Amino acid sequence: MRRGRFQIQIYADLVLHVVPGFKDNYFYLLENTESHEAAVIDPGEATAISEILISKDLELSHVILTHHHTDHVGGVEQLHQKWPKAVFVCSPWFKAKPSWSELFLTRMAPAQQFCLWKHSIQVLDVRGHTLDHIALTLSEKKSNQPSDVFVGDSLFGAGCGGLFEGTHFQMLEALKTLRKLPENIRIWCAHEYTIKNLRVAIMLQENNSAQKERLQRLEHFIEKEQVEPHDWVTIPLNMKEERATNPFLRWDEPSLQKAIDTHDDLTTFTHVRTFRDKF
Repeated sequence: MRRGRFQIQIYADLVLHVVPGFKDNYFYLLENTESHEAAVIDPGEATAISEILISKDLELSHVILTHHHTDHVGGVEQLHQKWPKAVFVCSPWFKAKPSWSELFLTRMAPAQQFCLWKHSIQVLDVRGHTLDHIALTLSEKKSNQPSDVFVGDSLFGAGCGGLFEGTHFQMLEALKTLRKLPENIRIWCAHEYTIKNLRVAIMLQENNSAQKERLQRLEHFIEKEQVEPHDWVTIPLNMKEERATNPFLRWDEPSLQKAIDTHDDLTTFTHVRTFRDKF
């Protein structure tokens, strides 16, 4: 569908608002319909988030930050001014700005869980794109299986985050962590890059029919609607489809290794990441 705000019912008492920002970002707001509280994930700017909070008379209880890049945290100070009681959750390695000294930062280590109202959030170590990056799985309180994961810039549709600070080894380990998640989990990434990533993935010449079909389907939509690739919403991503079509999750696939003449996980991943960096 065309780029714009939308919402989905996650659980009986939980609604997810997807808020586009800048050219291709996504910000996320979780609304508790029983307590009238909200949690925001990666607020790159505050205006659109504030509009939803005020229009629905919601109290901001949590702000969750996957990493320190400005397009993910640009709205933090303004939100803190309006909702000073909100708890700010980040990784142990998070690079806070000096002006944030008064904020109540809760630093959550990988594998730690915390309750978000009646539900559970688990922190995953996905350092690579940056050295403070985490992802967050969301589960109903009585369930062992997460239904959703918020991955920031660690994983995209048919892609992964560029290595601004980390190493290829770190990024590969992060993606191994994510690839272990259930195949039906909903993946909420922070940028709309899917079509561009697929166009590059095809150039690796893996001869991947699922990859080709996915790209053809999306190209049809943007041609029909006459929109730019970043203006066509492809989230939530599906882990089963990503495993089949995302070359950054296929480091151990013989068909990919044969196409690019590599023989081990790290070399294969490094080749794909280096190739993608050219575009």
